[in-house]
Amino acid sequence: MKKFFLFMAAALVTFSLASCDKKDKEKDEPTPEVKAAFTISVSDITAKTAHIEVTPAKETTGTYYWDVVDAAEAAELTDDAKVAAYFKDYFDYVIEYYGNYGYELTYADLLLDAADGADAYDYESLDPNTKYVVIAISLDANIGAAGQAVRQDFKTLEEKEDPVPSDMTFNIAVNNITFSSASVQVVPSNSEATYYWEVFETAEIQGMSDADLCASIKENIEYMIEYYGYFGYDLTFADFLAQGTDSYDYTSLDANKAYTVIAVAMGTLGTTNGAVAKYNFQTPELTPESSEDITFTNARMVDACDDEGWWQLIAANADTTTYLTISPIEADAVAGTYSIDDMDASYTYIVLDKQNQYKFATLDVVVAVNGETFTLTGTGIAMNAVEYHFTISGNVEALEASGVAPAKVAPAKKEAKVSKKVNLEKSAKRSEKLLKR
Repeated sequence: MKKFFLFMAAALVTFSLASCDKKDKEKDEPTPEVKAAFTISVSDITAKTAHIEVTPAKETTGTYYWDVVDAAEAAELTDDAKVAAYFKDYFDYVIEYYGNYGYELTYADLLLDAADGADAYDYESLDPNTKYVVIAISLDANIGAAGQAVRQDFKTLEEKEDPVPSDMTFNIAVNNITFSSASVQVVPSNSEATYYWEVFETAEIQGMSDADLCASIKENIEYMIEYYGYFGYDLTFADFLAQGTDSYDYTSLDANKAYTVIAVAMGTLGTTNGAVAKYNFQTPELTPESSEDITFTNARMVDACDDEGWWQLIAANADTTTYLTISPIEADAVAGTYSIDDMDASYTYIVLDKQNQYKFATLDVVVAVNGETFTLTGTGIAMNAVEYHFTISGNVEALEASGVAPAKVAPAKKEAKVSKKVNLEKSAKRSEKLLKR
């Protein structure tokens, strides 16, 4: 028995020494490094922009995707499966969205290939002073997680407004005035400061104080930013502001009308110094250079509803190369007498040869209705300096039975400096870069 115990003791010592030796070796050997599948670089950060580059590691193969996610949303993506589900949900939305416009996209069209190397994008519509997370993850063909997500945090800077000089003045000049056009130039006393200027009908701003004008201009820009945002434009106050000498040739003014050029120093957040510069001018009357008689016998009166107080007339010749639209702003009845002051200029014009559209400087029409038919007689001077005498007859129809009316064309005005970009949204999810490759 003693020999057995001695043997067991020796065995235990040997095992203990071996175990110690193994532990010592484990301490000496470094822990294997887990290599990230992607390297993320964020640079050139401003209040609304950032340059981001994602580089797949040499060992990374297959498809992947990356994007910038608001930090609050990123915090909810607690594992790789949730990250993949986040991107899949967005991909499904994008495919459906573009499917409505005839694009047949698949997941393969949206995924990136690691074999292509680094992928970069300049974000331009981030929110100021906001935390974001760049997330990159390998994804399979069905947008399932195929690797571990890599993240990189960053924060945009605070948005700072350009200074608004308290003593800024403007030199405004209006030249080459005709019944429908004028060339306007604005020269500020400070060429470094930003400002806003536009031409208004004098009657629209009659009696408004400088403070009211500044507030109204700011409110209108805010509305335009929101309005164009629905169509994918990412505008800021800066898109509506000028710097240094600025000019514009207006070509769709109304004849015999008073206008006022307004200029006001304005910062990139809409702040003003309260002072407004004004310059008044007036377009002359339009004198017709020729006259023409036009008869339409296949005209349509659409939406002729007394209770809605609106109707539109569309008259066209047989081959539709020439057509006329007339649309009163308010009309309690179809039958009656109307002048140019009663018309919506955006819907009242004559088109020649399907391309040359002319507004009316003057227009007077008399409409008579007999059952489901109507007659219209009238005279109008269009911006091509032709006085038209109309004789029109046709049927009163409902809008759904009238066919396709000519598209509304808004009066030409000074356009904001905008550039279209993809900016899809679903809930709080946004991606500037998707499909921008």
